[in-house]
Amino acid sequence: MGQRIASSASAYLRQHAHQPVDWWPYGDEAFAEAAARDVPVFLSIGYAACHWCHVMAGESFDDPVLAQYLNDNFVPIKIDREEHPAVDEAYMAVTQTLTGAGGWPMSVFTLPDGRGIHAGTYFPPTPRPGTPSFGQVLEAVTDAWVNRRDQLELQATTLAEHLAAVAAGQSKMFSRPLPLPTSSAGAGLEPLVSAAVHKLASLADPSGGFSLAPKFPPSAVLDFLLRAGLGLGPAAVQATKLATDTLETMALGALADHIGGGFVRYCVDPGWKIPHFEKMLYDNAQLLGLYARAAVQLPDPDIAKLSRVSALGIYRWLKEDMLLASGGFASSLDADAVMPDGSHHEGATYVFSRTEVTRVLGPPSTGVFWSLWDGAALPAEAGARTILEADEVPMTIAFSRTPDIHQWPELSRSLEALGVARAQRVQPERDEKVVAGWNGLAIASLAEASVLLRTPEMLQLALTAATYLQAVHWVPASGDTEAVLHRISHQGTASTSTEAVLEDYAAVALGFEKLGVATGDTTWFARADAVLDRAVELFLVDGKPRDSAANDPRVKATRGGATSAEALDDAVPAGTSLLAAALLDRAGRMQLAADGQGNGFARSEEDLELVRVLLGFVPALAERAPHAVGSALGVAVRFVHGSSTELVVSGGTGEKRAAAVRLGMLAGVAQLGNGGGKLLMNAYPAGPKGQLRLYVCRGGVCHAPVSDLASLAALIVPGISRSLLGH
Repeated sequence: MGQRIASSASAYLRQHAHQPVDWWPYGDEAFAEAAARDVPVFLSIGYAACHWCHVMAGESFDDPVLAQYLNDNFVPIKIDREEHPAVDEAYMAVTQTLTGAGGWPMSVFTLPDGRGIHAGTYFPPTPRPGTPSFGQVLEAVTDAWVNRRDQLELQATTLAEHLAAVAAGQSKMFSRPLPLPTSSAGAGLEPLVSAAVHKLASLADPSGGFSLAPKFPPSAVLDFLLRAGLGLGPAAVQATKLATDTLETMALGALADHIGGGFVRYCVDPGWKIPHFEKMLYDNAQLLGLYARAAVQLPDPDIAKLSRVSALGIYRWLKEDMLLASGGFASSLDADAVMPDGSHHEGATYVFSRTEVTRVLGPPSTGVFWSLWDGAALPAEAGARTILEADEVPMTIAFSRTPDIHQWPELSRSLEALGVARAQRVQPERDEKVVAGWNGLAIASLAEASVLLRTPEMLQLALTAATYLQAVHWVPASGDTEAVLHRISHQGTASTSTEAVLEDYAAVALGFEKLGVATGDTTWFARADAVLDRAVELFLVDGKPRDSAANDPRVKATRGGATSAEALDDAVPAGTSLLAAALLDRAGRMQLAADGQGNGFARSEEDLELVRVLLGFVPALAERAPHAVGSALGVAVRFVHGSSTELVVSGGTGEKRAAAVRLGMLAGVAQLGNGGGKLLMNAYPAGPKGQLRLYVCRGGVCHAPVSDLASLAALIVPGISRSLLGH
């Protein structure tokens, strides 16, 4: 049965190739088969690391009776949501509209043209209170198809019309550009930033984060708060505290893998104590940059150290567990470990009993602060009472409080010992498909962290992944063939059937841009420009953004023919915000072209106008729903501050002048201070005999000129100049 999906690039599809269900991969052929047989379509959408996808697979798709019913009455299609994000988004809208909720595994029933008629998520093998069994759902849809098809057709039409109206509403969000900060209309942008911070403060959970359980890392919101924290006034102080509280809680608790590095996808409880164990590239790619910035920005030295340890742990995890022999980063590690008998055990690789910890580390040390949580017990007190009763209950390991700086050597030795013990266990499966956009996010954070943490080995890892993307995923224009970025590759070969979406193009361009600044190699600027120019061509049509350039007939049918772009963040920042960030970075760099070439300002102004379009919805949502648009707010902060910030380099020659320019660019790639400001050449007087003079100006007011890099760094990013001067 599984021959159609057995050789797929998707580990998720290959996981189902052994089943008696006659799975089809997503595509025209499968829907044509449904039309020819005159049967509805069953879409099963999930991803390789999904625990509940494994559960439903074992309970229902491995069942020969259910499989036969599926095969006889439907065309069953297995879809990797990570491979087809536009398809996943379209059918998630169907599921949420019909049920009020969503998630994976996602189970959607459609007409042969792709329009949705029924949907849900996980269905159990036997009925439960309020939830029918999967078999009952199959029988109900079959009955409706045979006996009430006209009602299904009406329902599909009504649903598509509703989703078309939703898409039209999303498009209207981009109809009014963000006001210029220097205009009278833009004078209110700074209060909007303050309003967003205050709203987030009202949403903040005492345990960290800005939502109820399950608790996901709010990466985009933390990005905004760290940027807002670099401003002045009460809002900046509040933003720093909000960011500190959540970053500290996540780094201490069970969301963090203290032994192997990196962070799991989410915790199921409000206190971040009970993890759901899959580890995703996209989460860790974002958190690496956040913790690297926190390590140099946050004032508390113990929390800064904790942040540095967290960032280095993510780097180690990327290098040791996620880097493929081909050069790209894998997508995820599974939540489950597959035991020798074929059974799945969630978290089996990661949990310890108290007896095991004692056996590995010996009696608890007063200098080590552990907490072993089972979701019911309170954290252990630090020191002699670390190991509690109920020795054989499996627990996750977390710190009971932030360690002092001098305690890290002992903690590191203990974690290393536990790591040796954990390495003897069955390890989780790895999804080895390479996703372009997620690799772009990782490259951007690695480049940024290499500057902030002064770790050149991070830069080398970023170069390895970027070189892979350039060679395998990016196909430059040639003759009559237009340039294209492929979203997915596997074992060094791109999947030509999965064209990249806006998220991919924008994130790859962003990664290449930051790599160019961090390395000083302008080749990466040219590569960033090529990807970014193509993104603008494909995804900004008639002044309106869209998430996907592919003309997928099912996605179009599901939305009544409408196209749209999502302004709200998911686990990955909204593609529109990523594009705005990439354009803003290039606008700052293109100012340099005005020095002797004359066209840099014009080009950068074009990019800044596009940024305004992409951020046009920020005033409407900054105060009402800042937790949903953190990435856009983060870019808006840079745009607002940067528009009134200038670094002027006048006079000087040779290496010293070049170093000053590079320092200004490094401040931008590190995303500290007022990134996105203008870098001007010779706009103000040089020193005596043409000596180097450096001016930092904000809001038309300039600091006294300086002539050395240390003084310049202190003006650009007060208090953390050493991180930049190290490069």
